Amino acid sequence: MNPEYQNAWKTAREKAGLTQEAAAELVDVSAKSIGYYESGARHMTPQVAAQLADAYHAPWLRNLYCTECPIGSHRSLPTEPADLREASIGAQCDFRAEEIGKRLDRLLEIARDGRVDEIEMPEFVAICDRFREMQYSLAKFELLVEMLRK
Repeated sequence: MNPEYQNAWKTAREKAGLTQEAAAELVDVSAKSIGYYESGARHMTPQVAAQLADAYHAPWLRNLYCTECPIGSHRSLPTEPADLREASIGAQCDFRAEEIGKRLDRLLEIARDGRVDEIEMPEFVAICDRFREMQYSLAKFELLVEMLRK
């Protein structure tokens, strides 16, 4: 397990002002289990990860958990607190209407015949990659909304 992963959970708990005992009480596990999770000696369940992320007011920890999970490890999600200025500047770069319009137009041209041929494949992949980058930017704003609502 990645040491940064373990340290993020401990850091978030401490930032929330919680001891291992207090955190354990909130999610109905033992304090010893919290210590094991933070040290990497034991892997927490998705349910415990979600509960701890909520208890610590650290929604990005859910994404961090997913980077270690076989189901979510292939997705790129923000795994640290989002900064409003950085997210806004990134969105400005990612969501230029003219660029999006051109990519969507090209995507429709590629999809017109219902298949992607060998010649179209590199451009199709590039469009999908760009959309994935845009999705990452949106995910940062989703984290900001969760953080600001609490």
